Amino acid sequence: MSRMLSTLSKFGVVVLALGTAAVMAQAQYPNRPVRIVVPYGPGSGTDILARTLAEPLGQALGQPIVVENKAGANSMLGTDIVAKAAPDGYTLGLATNAGLAASPGGLSQSVPYDAERDLAYITRVASVSFVLLVNNKLAVNSPRELIDYVKANPGKLSYASGNTGGIAYMGYLKRAYELDITHVPYKSTPSALVDLMSGQVEVMMADVASSTPRIRAGQLKALGVAADQRSPLLPEVPTLDESGVANVPDMSGWWALVGPAGMPAGIADRLNREFVEILGREDVREKMLRSGLVATPSTREQAARYQQDQLEVWSALVRDLGLQAQ
Repeated sequence: MSRMLSTLSKFGVVVLALGTAAVMAQAQYPNRPVRIVVPYGPGSGTDILARTLAEPLGQALGQPIVVENKAGANSMLGTDIVAKAAPDGYTLGLATNAGLAASPGGLSQSVPYDAERDLAYITRVASVSFVLLVNNKLAVNSPRELIDYVKANPGKLSYASGNTGGIAYMGYLKRAYELDITHVPYKSTPSALVDLMSGQVEVMMADVASSTPRIRAGQLKALGVAADQRSPLLPEVPTLDESGVANVPDMSGWWALVGPAGMPAGIADRLNREFVEILGREDVREKMLRSGLVATPSTREQAARYQQDQLEVWSALVRDLGLQAQ
C-alpha cells in the first residue's frame, strides 16, 4: 500500500511539473521569433497583407516576425505546414478562403488536412469584395442589362475567371439565370483582366483590389459589387442586390490567422488580443484599404464559426454547380 501511495505521489509530482512548465511557457511567450506562413508567393496580396501586419505584431510581441512564402496546390501546401506544426504559437498561418473553405468544400482533391479539426482559428483578418465587370465595348450598363443581353445572345459571350471567387460568382449567376455563356479559366486574375480589356472575353467577376485601378482608368465597366454594402473603393458602384440581382451567397475573398490545433488557450488569446488591436489601428486600416482590403477583426469563436459557415457555402456551391475538383 505504501509503495502504491509512493508511486501515485511521484506521478502527481510529474503531472504538476508538466503543468507548471506549460504555464511558464505561456507566460514567457514568445521568447524567440514567430513565423507566419503565407500560402502564396512573394508579392501576392496575401504576402503584402502579412508583411503589413508583421511589423506591428513584432513590436507588440517583442520578437521578430518571419514571413515565409510556401506557395502551391491552391494554398493547401502552406496551410498544411501550419496544420502539422507544433502547437506552441511559433508557427502561424495567414490562410485564405481557398485553403479553408473552397478546397475543403470540394474544389480540390486530396486536401491533406481537416480545416476544422487540424487548425486553431485566432481571428478573421480581412476581406475583399468581388465586382462584376464587362469590356467597354459591350453595350450594357447594369447587371440586369447584362443578363438580358446574354439571354438575347446565347452562346456568343464568354466570361473569365482568375481565382475561386471568380469561378463561384459567375457559376452562380450562370445557373441562377440559366445563362448560355462560356467559361474561360485563367491561372491568375491579372492575365484575365488583360484579356477582358482587349475583348478576348466580355465578362468577369474579379476582386475589387485588382479591378479598381482599371475601372478608375476607364479601361473596364463595373456593373455591380457582390457584397452587402458598397465597396469603399468603389462607392459609386451599386451592389448586385441594389441592381435587382438578389440572394447571391457570400463568396468573397477572406483571410484568417490560424495556428495548429491544440495551441494553448493563453497563447491563442494573446495573439487574438494583439491582432484585434493592430487591425483596429487607423493607419493599418487605411493601408489595407489602399490595397482593397477591409479589416475584419473578430473573436476566436467568430473566426471558427465563419470558417464553418463558409465551408457549408462552398460545399453546397460545388455540389449545386457541378464544379469539378482540381
